[in-house]
Amino acid sequence: MTTAAIHRDHAMFRIILQATSHPGKSFAVPVSIENISRHAVLVNMLGCLMDNEVTFAIIGDVDNTLAEAIAFRTCSSVVDISEADFVIVSRGTTDGLLELIKRGTLEYPDMGATLVYLIDDIADQGGTAALSGPGINGTVQPVFSGLAETELTGLCEINTEYPLGVDALFLDNHGRIASIPRSTRIGAH
Repeated sequence: MTTAAIHRDHAMFRIILQATSHPGKSFAVPVSIENISRHAVLVNMLGCLMDNEVTFAIIGDVDNTLAEAIAFRTCSSVVDISEADFVIVSRGTTDGLLELIKRGTLEYPDMGATLVYLIDDIADQGGTAALSGPGINGTVQPVFSGLAETELTGLCEINTEYPLGVDALFLDNHGRIASIPRSTRIGAH
């Protein structure tokens, strides 16, 4: 790996940590999205989070090109959605499969999956769902354009038994990342 690639990966990992530390707030990825595709940004992002010891599944990858790129970059294996450590949601909806995603156990709550949603746009304010909890001063109401309305409701439901649940990352068409960790409460405004 080149020095430039190492610096790129470190910068990407810091952005992911910032997004996770400040749920609902968007952060720009450290590369120009105009120069590379959103899938390339996703593959680089996952390269910072995944390795050969984790698994993944993709919802909505009809021709398997995304799965092949992720597997090549991360050395991770594609598995069934119910076994995946990372689930990439390429069209903003899990198509009703959210309940199949693993949430960890009381002994190993960290075994819950991480969802990565590819959506159209992220705005820090103006949404209808209010997020609260660690890393949030009061509440925030981000907008996740291109995310099916049922997804936030589903995330709220499967994360009700904290520390069990799933973490969610969002990547938009403009190269911004946001996060909703399992510790974040999702409520109506």
